[in-house]
Amino acid sequence: MGILAIIMGIFCFAAPGASLVGLTYVFVIGFILGGILDIIFAVSNRDYLYGWGWTLAAGILELLLGIMLFTLPTASITVILVYFVGFWILFRSIWSIGESTQLRMLGVKGWGWALALGILCTVLSFLYLLSPTFSKGIFVVALVGISMLVYGIFRIVMAFEFRQIGKQLKD
Repeated sequence: MGILAIIMGIFCFAAPGASLVGLTYVFVIGFILGGILDIIFAVSNRDYLYGWGWTLAAGILELLLGIMLFTLPTASITVILVYFVGFWILFRSIWSIGESTQLRMLGVKGWGWALALGILCTVLSFLYLLSPTFSKGIFVVALVGISMLVYGIFRIVMAFEFRQIGKQLKD
């Protein structure tokens, strides 16, 4: 999921002048793929993750949102996607803060970086949702791009941390 989020963030910066319709479909596909990947991650790590059902529920919700957005007319998607992305980033950011505290409880070094990235994404999501300045055009693309890059980095950090935990549990 981290690599997918980074690709989505890079797309925002690589094609800032692209229509919101193009960006819309990138995010719809991102929701669907992200949901599928979260479901696979939750099920395959259910023996190791505390509260893995929440990850499964988040994956199912994300997949359903992606499917719902995909079935809507393009004009409707473009209008409501701003709110979907904003709340998705907020939800995932708060979720990330919880995951970082789980790393702390497991004694993983570097958990503070994960916490800092989760807090940064939370702040960015509030800026995105609350600021009328960012409600149109290039500002939406730039803020979403930054948020996706930070979230992607967080997910990659978490993947390496969980991999390290998995190795420790097997030893």
